[in-house]
Amino acid sequence: MLDQVLPEAEVKSLETVDVYIATIEPKQTNQVIKFIRSKLPATQSLDHIKQIRKTTTDAGELALSAQDLGQLLEQAGLASIVTPRIHGVPKHPPLTRAQFEVWKAAWPTTFREDTNRHPEISNEDEAAIVGHIQSAWEHTAEAASKGELPIVAMIVDPSTQKVMATSYDTRTSTGHILQHAVMNCVEAVAKRERDGCQSQINQHRQRQSHTIDGKTTTTALTTKNGSEAASGRESLLSPICGEKRKKNPVNDTESSASSPESTATPLLRDEEAGDSDVKRVKKAYLCTGYDVYLTHEPCVMCSMALVHSRVGRVFYTVPMVASGGLGSQHKIHSHPNLNHHFFVYRQVGYQAQQDRVKGQCGDDGSVDELLALESQKIDC
Repeated sequence: MLDQVLPEAEVKSLETVDVYIATIEPKQTNQVIKFIRSKLPATQSLDHIKQIRKTTTDAGELALSAQDLGQLLEQAGLASIVTPRIHGVPKHPPLTRAQFEVWKAAWPTTFREDTNRHPEISNEDEAAIVGHIQSAWEHTAEAASKGELPIVAMIVDPSTQKVMATSYDTRTSTGHILQHAVMNCVEAVAKRERDGCQSQINQHRQRQSHTIDGKTTTTALTTKNGSEAASGRESLLSPICGEKRKKNPVNDTESSASSPESTATPLLRDEEAGDSDVKRVKKAYLCTGYDVYLTHEPCVMCSMALVHSRVGRVFYTVPMVASGGLGSQHKIHSHPNLNHHFFVYRQVGYQAQQDRVKGQCGDDGSVDELLALESQKIDC
């Protein structure tokens, strides 16, 4: 069972806001409801609150809201049947069933469970996830052997389970404070796409020809300064026309050829399935929908890089209590003011890494500290 890092809104405890309520007889309901709708202001931000709560008797309770409620009741001739009192009701709508079960005890609320908030992960998918996280940890030995911090990032296309890039932290060797594993890995995917696009353009230029009077000639456009310019189709594929590629991706079998070293081309033919239709594998942004596997929770900078790259899911093993941006200190992936959100799962494969460190260092009570790199290195 994977531990999902939930947004703050889904883990917050019950908060209440005071409203007026009154106990009324069922036969008085219509009269009081008409009074509320015509005389009282709308209840602000409490659309999730049900207006009537049944009591143990035949009577019911209504939630009201007004500053001069007593005076209004007198004017409406309802003072004798409506005696308002203050009561706390849930301030926010419940987003999870666990919240709903607790909050409805304070006052009945509406609840509609969103299954997209917690997508199910099949046993097969979970096995692949664990395999990728183990593979990421295997690369920490290479990083450590080169004197680098043993922090590794791996980006995978979940539709094919193909590894797009694997990188480790290189701050030590480069002396560059921004060369975190995530930043290096995203850059590796970008380079892969650039190389793939250039290869595709070159192949297309070789095929770009037409026949005139029985003779085959190759054509090219020329700019005002005499340099060669890409044709209309090439401009769609070229990384220098990124905005056009994002808005209008090419969907044409003629451009399906790609470099063997690159999966960053816009199109891919599904040969194994025997399907002649072309399937799109590259989307609007660099890492749209890709899975990211990390040995350690990323910092805020790297977390924002993943937001901008539009990744789909992130799996990491070791929480970084002091600096983590995806659960420990912040939850960048679910910040309400950002325009992209993704799913995050923490402590994936953590027990296996605990066992590994114990085997190397012995169980001295400092396993978690060693894994978390609190001193920026694993010193066994």
